[in-house]
Amino acid sequence: QIEKWKLKQKKKLERKKLIKDMKAKIRVDTIAKRRAELILERDKKRRENVVRDDEEISEEELEEDNDDIENILEDEFPKDEEEMSGEEDEEQETDAIERLRGELAEKFEADTHNLQIIQDELERYLIPIISVNGARKNHIVQYTLNMKLKPLVENRASIFEKCHPIPAPLAQKMLTFTYKYISSFGYWDPVKLSEGETIKPVENAENPIYPVIHRQYIYFLSSKETKEKFMKNPIKYIRQPKPKPTVPIRIIIVGPPKSGKTTVAKKITSEYGLKHLSIGGALRYVLNNHPETELALMLNWHLHKGMTAPDELAIQALELSLMESVCNTAGVVIDGYPVTKHQMNLLEARSIIPMVIFELSVPSKEIFKRLLLEKENEQRLPYPLHNSAQIIAVNNLKYRKNIDEIRQYYQEQHQNWYVIDGFHSKWWVWNEVIKNVQMVNKYMQTYLERIKAGKAACIDKLCITPQELLSRLGEFGQFCPVSLAESQELFDCSATDSLEFAAEFRGHYYKMSSQEKLNKFLENPELYVPPLAPHPLPSADMIPKRLTLSELKSRFPKCAELQGYCPVTYKDGNQRYEALVPGSINYALEYHNRIYICENKEKLQKFLRSPLKYWEQKLPHKLPPLREPILLTSLPLPGYLEQGIATSLIKAMNAAGCLKPKFPFLSIRRSALLYIALHLKAFNPKGSEYTRKKYKKKMEQFMESCELITYLGAKMTRKYKEPQFRAIDFDHKLKTFLSLRNIDPING
Repeated sequence: QIEKWKLKQKKKLERKKLIKDMKAKIRVDTIAKRRAELILERDKKRRENVVRDDEEISEEELEEDNDDIENILEDEFPKDEEEMSGEEDEEQETDAIERLRGELAEKFEADTHNLQIIQDELERYLIPIISVNGARKNHIVQYTLNMKLKPLVENRASIFEKCHPIPAPLAQKMLTFTYKYISSFGYWDPVKLSEGETIKPVENAENPIYPVIHRQYIYFLSSKETKEKFMKNPIKYIRQPKPKPTVPIRIIIVGPPKSGKTTVAKKITSEYGLKHLSIGGALRYVLNNHPETELALMLNWHLHKGMTAPDELAIQALELSLMESVCNTAGVVIDGYPVTKHQMNLLEARSIIPMVIFELSVPSKEIFKRLLLEKENEQRLPYPLHNSAQIIAVNNLKYRKNIDEIRQYYQEQHQNWYVIDGFHSKWWVWNEVIKNVQMVNKYMQTYLERIKAGKAACIDKLCITPQELLSRLGEFGQFCPVSLAESQELFDCSATDSLEFAAEFRGHYYKMSSQEKLNKFLENPELYVPPLAPHPLPSADMIPKRLTLSELKSRFPKCAELQGYCPVTYKDGNQRYEALVPGSINYALEYHNRIYICENKEKLQKFLRSPLKYWEQKLPHKLPPLREPILLTSLPLPGYLEQGIATSLIKAMNAAGCLKPKFPFLSIRRSALLYIALHLKAFNPKGSEYTRKKYKKKMEQFMESCELITYLGAKMTRKYKEPQFRAIDFDHKLKTFLSLRNIDPING
């Protein structure tokens, strides 16, 4: 404040001095001007007096006149009071500083007192108070204020809400004695639910729960982070939709040995409370819990003889283990099964269909590397383990032999197979697995919710087989009902096996052509199915059908309509002469018992979707001339070579230019011609397989003979070498080279 006062006083003095100087300058200019006027008047009067009296003016009169002028100026321009009395006494700096300090101290005490009163009132109403150090720089104070106020702005709805964390035993006791009530979320974590969680985590030593009291309800959070988020803004998480009904999850994890199957399965089990099950675990479950059953006796008979349990008995043990309550409430993770086609067929026969199958893909080199690291870190045990390199190699080979067939089956039948790169870290693999499980579970929950409400629901990710799809197709078969209703197009969706754009409504399945059409169907399915559908599906004989080449030949002697010209090109070209383009027999179709040939696949699809637009047309009287085929043999030699063997000849000449063959005792020209001839024979597309193999072998022998010159030129020296100092195969190649004199390189 003192510095500000000093600066203010300095500016004030400068301003006063400037004004004073300006006034003085103006006064001096005005006085000088007035003096000049008075002197001018005086001189004029003197001239008049001199002319009248002819007398000279004395010096005394001049002085009197000057005094008169000065008196007149003093009368007309009197001095200011400030100039007359001098400047007033100004306040000294030390006095001003003391005065300002006293005023500021009094104001500070008053403001502090008022602020304390306001703080007391705010605390009485439980309004939080934020303290910020205002002595720092302005931008730092502004940043601090923004950071302090940001949570309040983001959590505006919960500013006056209070949450109290309590221990889990106390929460259970309060619920037991109905002192507090469990929330509508049950044991679901509201924060995780808002972030897209679809599987409820299980409470155990590894995953403790964190109860929080809000109003009269208790909410259970799954981690400290989610607890902090909930306590900052409980209203945000309370107002979200309630958790959807849970469904038991059935997961299968397969992969080569040491790929991390068991690690991922155990992690899922500990995190979400699912049952971890393997074939070995299923067998032990039957032997330990049901030892008197016929299944257990048969298993013991095989095991006591040192035999492997048959797949038929193993699948029965697995089916019995799946009857546990945890498998039917939370779900199950099946570890490492199936690994053969027979096991897969047994699972299908028993209707054990997983919701999702994960294949952990790991290269063989990484498998043996992990095995080596595991052996270095494992402790010595008194009994042998089945983890030798030989056993791992056998299991790896067995897995890779059968996995392609198993993968193809599940991809075609259930579309529930997901390949995950197991070469990454276990945390990356875990995140990928959980992301896919959450996605599939969300699809399942949404499907159940919409079907229960009587709405249409997407059936993607539901493991529906092609046979089940065909048995439950609706009135439109595999044609898109939305395209038929809106644009009267017959869009056939049977070309794709994916159910990404398929939906169920009133117990029937419908396939759509795109995501846009699917969204329209899900929003208002009644508009696209009977009785409100504007256009019914035509009968089977009124639907255009694409013809294969064999089917087209079987229709002989029936001729194509429009004399083989493409009906789509002709119609889209406004039926002009230039639009008469011949069709290709590869794109033939039949409609109304007539055959039409289209120009390309795009035009064929247009006709199939809108046959009424293109089927009934008439050709003009004037048609383009027919294109008669020209026989290849009727062409002149250059044309014959260009149209017949140009490609093969260019490849042969290019190869000859790269290799530059030179056969022993033959000229370069003859060597090149022989190589080109052999190349044409060896790669003749119209020749038989036997002929091509025969001449490929001759071409290899020809090249070996040509390479003798290069070899001998590099190894042979001017001076004679003893046999023991020569290269091992030098003598043999030299004899071969000399034997080629006067030998036919083709038939020799």
